[in-house]
Amino acid sequence: MEAPYPTRRWLDRLLDLFAALGALCILAVCIVMIAMSISRETQIVLKGGDDIVSWLCAASAFLVLGQTFQHGGIVRVEMLLDAVGPRRRWFLEALSLSICLAFAAYAAWALGTFAWQSWEIGDVSQGQIVIPLWIPQSFAVLGTIGFLLAVADEWLRVMRRQKPRYQLAQEAKLAAGDFGETV
Repeated sequence: MEAPYPTRRWLDRLLDLFAALGALCILAVCIVMIAMSISRETQIVLKGGDDIVSWLCAASAFLVLGQTFQHGGIVRVEMLLDAVGPRRRWFLEALSLSICLAFAAYAAWALGTFAWQSWEIGDVSQGQIVIPLWIPQSFAVLGTIGFLLAVADEWLRVMRRQKPRYQLAQEAKLAAGDFGETV
């Protein structure tokens, strides 16, 4: 039987790094929002706090995509998969991962192209803080590439007739007696 979380690999470390960066973005959102609240009371001007918060929120959302997918945190319909036999389950799993892989590849390409074009033309933000837009956009690109790699890893596992890691994580959760939030 496969262990729920096999030995750490380079992809795991990369996705852990992206998730840690996402967590730091959330911490930075908290710090900036507290600073904005204090600045209102002390008459100190904190320029562009709203812009910074929005960039950090977007960065955190994208940076955690790969790890969230890998650990079963993205919504899937288990009821359908549990109702079919192993061959059909494999086919449905392979089909859905193939579609997801194509979507993730397109998203990484489209966001990468968008950030590259922003860099090429020197596009800058329109808010109170003027910075090159490719800087906040690059976090979306990194997160989407992490998501693409995570989906590709799971697709390869399924093609090799192994259980995907998100299924192993779900089984481990159920074996531990945690029956909440199974979708």
